[in-house]
Amino acid sequence: MKITCVIGHLGPGGAERVITYLCGGLAARGHQVTLLTLSNSVPDFYELPQGVERARLDLPAFNQSGFLGSFRRLLVMIKTLRRLRPDVLISFMTLSVLGAALVLRIPYIFSDHLDIRTPPFGKKWRLLRGVLLRFASGVTVLSERDRKYLALYYPKWKTSLIYNPALPAAGGDLPCPDFLPQGPRYVLAVGRLVKQKGFDYLLEAWRRVCEDNPNWRLCIVGVGPLEAELKDLAEVLDVQHSVKFLPPQKNLAPLYRYCDIFAMSSRTEGFPMVLLEAMAAGMPVVSFACTGPDVIVRDGEDGLLVKPGYTERFAHSLARLMQDENLRQRLAHNAPAVCERFSLDTYIQSYEDLCTAALK
Repeated sequence: MKITCVIGHLGPGGAERVITYLCGGLAARGHQVTLLTLSNSVPDFYELPQGVERARLDLPAFNQSGFLGSFRRLLVMIKTLRRLRPDVLISFMTLSVLGAALVLRIPYIFSDHLDIRTPPFGKKWRLLRGVLLRFASGVTVLSERDRKYLALYYPKWKTSLIYNPALPAAGGDLPCPDFLPQGPRYVLAVGRLVKQKGFDYLLEAWRRVCEDNPNWRLCIVGVGPLEAELKDLAEVLDVQHSVKFLPPQKNLAPLYRYCDIFAMSSRTEGFPMVLLEAMAAGMPVVSFACTGPDVIVRDGEDGLLVKPGYTERFAHSLARLMQDENLRQRLAHNAPAVCERFSLDTYIQSYEDLCTAALK
């Protein structure tokens, strides 16, 4: 099959990472795969998998295009898809390209990597979603809650649940990064510095535990519009001496290896890749039990789950894990089983089956 996978850009993010896994896996199975990005505003953060072709457009954001701009976007994408001539199109969170596929009668699959019950854009986006996904060959979501929600409110959509994959951790020698000096223990958090990721919750929880655990440091890896605000909050809470803000890292494996606990304080999630990767690397986890982590983490077996938004309980679980090395070791021992529960082969097979069904 000729398959075109589409996403907005290949910047640092979980959906961007997983689409490279999907493209590489489909190409390894003998399919002719092209990865198409619609924006050049963000440079590529991930390498293109072997055997995958690359196509780029430089289009303005859909929600900033206006009527005429949206029409021009559609014409450019029609021209591009006519040139690529895919048998099937898979779009990650990118709706507008589905209009071009519909015009050209190309079967398409839409993959949503957010909490679908709380769409991030306005009425125009929701209206477009409602129309285009009725004609989709498949709509994939990351949680059973989202699947049930769509089955109830959008029964004509062909919805299926496909969890993101967890890959085994990198082996071999991994030197400790210079920004992690030996001596302290480290709590690691990774994500875009936006409200959704809840780093304000994490800093509030850290305020409650850092004084009683002076040998621990919090590392927050990411970039985003709230960077200055979060650094100011750390100073207001008087925890800046024990918090490190680090830019995005192309290779997180050394951090997973040399940090001791992974913390996820998100308000909402899809099926977070960084959480899967941290557990695959054998990190014990403390996470809010929002959609995604509530399936990935088995409370008390490979991590600790906390009711969303309860920072005091989050701080209590974090302190418990920081102070109990036996508990950390037990959870860390069980965490890599996430690779068996959410395997890459199962993920690739699920999308291959959807593509085969779409062609029929």
